[in-house]
Amino acid sequence: MISLSPWWTREHVSRLLTDLIAAEVARLRPGLLGLRNALETSAETAADRVDPDLGRDLETLELDSLEFLDLATVVTVQFHLQETGLDDDLIASHHLGKWVDLILRSRARWDEAISFQTSGSTGRPKLCTHPMPFLTQEVACFADLLRGRRRVLSAVPAHHIYGFLFSVMLPALLDIPVRNVRDTLPGSVLRRACAGDLILGHPAFFDLATRAPVAVADDVVALTSTAPCPDLVWRLLGATGLARVIEIYGASESAGIGVREASDVPFRLLPHWSRVTGSHDRILRLGIAGDTSESELPDHVRWLDDRAFQVAGRRDGAVQIGGINVFPERVQGCLREHPEVADALVRLASAGQGGRLKAFVVPGPACPDSERLPERLQRWLAERLTPAEQPRSITIGSQLPRSALGKPMDWD
Repeated sequence: MISLSPWWTREHVSRLLTDLIAAEVARLRPGLLGLRNALETSAETAADRVDPDLGRDLETLELDSLEFLDLATVVTVQFHLQETGLDDDLIASHHLGKWVDLILRSRARWDEAISFQTSGSTGRPKLCTHPMPFLTQEVACFADLLRGRRRVLSAVPAHHIYGFLFSVMLPALLDIPVRNVRDTLPGSVLRRACAGDLILGHPAFFDLATRAPVAVADDVVALTSTAPCPDLVWRLLGATGLARVIEIYGASESAGIGVREASDVPFRLLPHWSRVTGSHDRILRLGIAGDTSESELPDHVRWLDDRAFQVAGRRDGAVQIGGINVFPERVQGCLREHPEVADALVRLASAGQGGRLKAFVVPGPACPDSERLPERLQRWLAERLTPAEQPRSITIGSQLPRSALGKPMDWD
């Protein structure tokens, strides 16, 4: 047995499981509403009640046997239960509290790494594994940067790497409480924040939070990541009176890479990262024990010197919606599979249009009524895509919009 790190507690693991299970079931069954709230109730119960006969709360999800195995596999892989031989014990119980106990028992035996899943361009989740010493090194760096925070207000899920680092590891290291604010209006979160609070969010959250003028208490800090924070959101956040706004640049594959505290300055590499000599797209990480590992940057960047850089656009074609990676090409492919669709184009709408995906569709010969085609397509997509992937508007036309050179172009 090893001594458990401060973030491996029933409270933290319950939050992690709640978010992980909700995300996986939403992937298996897009459109299922109210799932996270139901799971949070089960998790709160699990933290207080350990009687094995108190219920089998995972059965309330009404998963079939294959879906349950999928869910158990995702939990096993993220927490590496296979390393301790406790993975088979997971499927023996349908009780969330038992799953929490198994994860804690496993971590007491083996705590070398943790894995996170991120969307791939084909929709198949991509596994990103991180040694715990690397994550501990990073969160210790931010603990120094954020010393003096007294509470974390988290608007992000805990099972992704950003949420795990800053709503699980950081508050455990600083010994401060965490409050989930995802079911609170973003503007209200800013208005009700108290001195010493750290607001953990993403650009879409802060965009909503600043739609109306808001004044923030003294000594409140905002942290944003998962997508580039637009200049307008930076300006609006600056007008609220926040003590600091910190943007983190990173990826599921690498964790945090760089930080900045203004929109008109470049990102600077975190202390444990350095640029690989002669490379424009590779960086080197130096671990606490002197071990090193290389990573490829997820975006094209412009280097200003060996440590300062500007982000110039993603390599993989992903866009971020509400802090979630979404691939327009995957959505296009799904639309083109519909029997009434001849062709389709999907793009990210501007912030003024809502910042969600939009689609342009050319009906095929099998389409009997183009006016009602968007309704049929929305039902089709709701059965196949996650909420973040579903276009919020579908425009119908006889041909895709193209420039004089024949390249796809935007539409209203």
